[in-house]
Amino acid sequence: MRTGDNIGILDLQTRTTFRALVQMIIQPIEYIASTRGAVQVEDAVLVKVYEYVIWTLDHSLAYTTEEQLNLNNSSMSTATARLLNTAAAYLIQSGQAKCPLDMRVFTKRTPFTYLSRSDRLRVITLLDCLDINLASLPTPYTNNPGLIRNMMDVLNQLTLFGYYSEWTAYGTTRFLPPDNRRLEYFPIGWCQSNYPGVAFGYRDFRGLLLIFPHKRGAKNG
Repeated sequence: MRTGDNIGILDLQTRTTFRALVQMIIQPIEYIASTRGAVQVEDAVLVKVYEYVIWTLDHSLAYTTEEQLNLNNSSMSTATARLLNTAAAYLIQSGQAKCPLDMRVFTKRTPFTYLSRSDRLRVITLLDCLDINLASLPTPYTNNPGLIRNMMDVLNQLTLFGYYSEWTAYGTTRFLPPDNRRLEYFPIGWCQSNYPGVAFGYRDFRGLLLIFPHKRGAKNG
């Protein structure tokens, strides 16, 4: 079984790191107005968007690419969690963290999870600006500035995709192949965008009609 097929088998450090990541990117809003009335919006952590980010990272690479990145004994999600925690440790050690840590719950393995939201954003900025010793980063990010910067964009995009798409509403079927997934409730993202739901064809819209005039060749005199 490929790593990531079952989110439950991932180590606790990876899960908690991605939980902290999605909570940093999307803050909860209590209620929104939509065509369905006032809808309560759940926190990104509660709707398990972090599972979408982890699953996508672990299923978006071809096997040959995993070999090239030296991921035979790991996964992209685990490697990325280590990247975030390594950078968070550097932020703390270099004195760049602005908010004090709660030392009662702090552990050296997952420093990213115990930073304030603003300091977690500083970790992302630090990595995006490559303001860190690249040789100290875990595989496959070691001395790989292009991959680091690309991943900072990917993490933001995947979090938004997972939250505002219908993925969370697939419920118990969310890890099945796309053809086998079934909506179990109305997605939050659809409520926020006032999307009315799936409709198998709107008969009042038949596409954009284009008229192509027939061009005849000029007649010879």
